[in-house]
Amino acid sequence: MKRLLSVLFLVGLIIGSTWARNLHAMPDNELMNRLEELERSIQRQQEEIRYLKQLLEEQKAAAEKTKEKDVAEIKKLVSEELKGKEAPEWTKRIKLGGDLRLRYEGLYNREKREADSSTTDLPTRDRYRIRARLFVDGKVSDEVKAHFMICTNQDQRNEATTTNQSFSNDFNDKDIYLHRAYATYKPKWLEGLEITAGKFKNTFLHTDIMWDPDVNPEGIYERYQYRAGNTFRPFVQLGQMAVNEENLQTDDAALYIYQGGFDWKIGPVKWTLAGSYYDWANLHNSEYLHSAQYKRGGGNSFFTGDDGTLQYMYDYNLLEAITSLSFKVGSVPTKLTFDYINNVAGDVPSDHDTAYFAGFKLGKNKKEGDMSLGYKYARIERDSVIGSMNDQDFYGANRKGHKVTLNYMLLDKLRFKTAYFYTDPVTDWIANSANWSNEQAREHEDRLQGDLIFSF
Repeated sequence: MKRLLSVLFLVGLIIGSTWARNLHAMPDNELMNRLEELERSIQRQQEEIRYLKQLLEEQKAAAEKTKEKDVAEIKKLVSEELKGKEAPEWTKRIKLGGDLRLRYEGLYNREKREADSSTTDLPTRDRYRIRARLFVDGKVSDEVKAHFMICTNQDQRNEATTTNQSFSNDFNDKDIYLHRAYATYKPKWLEGLEITAGKFKNTFLHTDIMWDPDVNPEGIYERYQYRAGNTFRPFVQLGQMAVNEENLQTDDAALYIYQGGFDWKIGPVKWTLAGSYYDWANLHNSEYLHSAQYKRGGGNSFFTGDDGTLQYMYDYNLLEAITSLSFKVGSVPTKLTFDYINNVAGDVPSDHDTAYFAGFKLGKNKKEGDMSLGYKYARIERDSVIGSMNDQDFYGANRKGHKVTLNYMLLDKLRFKTAYFYTDPVTDWIANSANWSNEQAREHEDRLQGDLIFSF
């Protein structure tokens, strides 16, 4: 390339010098004629350039018009092709969703209480579990919506507190059950009013020392929250729950809930406070709870009745105070929560009647890359709550300990979650009591869970 440039440069010098000598040798009139001819030639070239430029612009404009015409014709053809073939009207009112959870769970350092008050070690337990859920939401009108969910479950052990199926039973198929089914009415004439009936998601303000996240109560609730205020919004919620209906009894097992509180935004802080009263009625007519068949009694106190069946030793009339503060530490969403429960039934011993929860959450779980960290400490005395209904990974009532959770969004629809539990009984189990066979294995335990949750 360098050699070629050098040759071209030399040729140019030779031609230039020759042309200069020729010009120098020409007479003045001939030189002027040539210059005028050169000027006319340049003008003709400029006119040709302008003509070609104008022609190019006209061709470009014509191409744009042709493109627009083609697009319009294509849209017309597509519209005519689809005319009369729109999706059915009902598809616009239905929303489908669901998720799949794959879990590893390990139970370590387990202990069993013997009748002589000594403890012995239990073997480590490793299990793999699956949860599959399908949600359907339907719009009935601008004021009424319906919802149902089908989900995996281990119903053969009567567990409303789980949606897991373990990898077990020699590759048998896994059971699917109706997990939720309810309708909600939100009238336009009173914003903030909500009435729901069926088997519904628990919307009462609570923590998992009162309710396991998988429990879906059955019955009716009414909720009203004042929406006109921008900073202070009080609310009230009532619930009438059917626990069990008896064919030959008039006093069916039931639960009545009364809750009132407020959301108050104070600058960058949102403060929520609520008080609740839970009245568990006629538990002796429950189907599984009173006989300790449901989650083996949940750690509550039982006695053997005259008919040889187990019965709750005490009533459960629960007062609850729960509060939370939500704010940001820098750019990190932060929530602090405290929950206190007291069983005010008259004959419950003072060292059996109280439960509390203290915890926090840092971060969020919305999109890819989000991360959150959670922690709780809970102390749940033996007859402070219905132990078969609260967090069964924590082991119901007569339980204290810690729980740490970490969530990381691998993708917008894929979350990794791990949880670690370190728990012990609040007081020693009573040897040879009515429910001793179910209680004695609930000593110290370390529990580790690792989840992959796929949403769609």
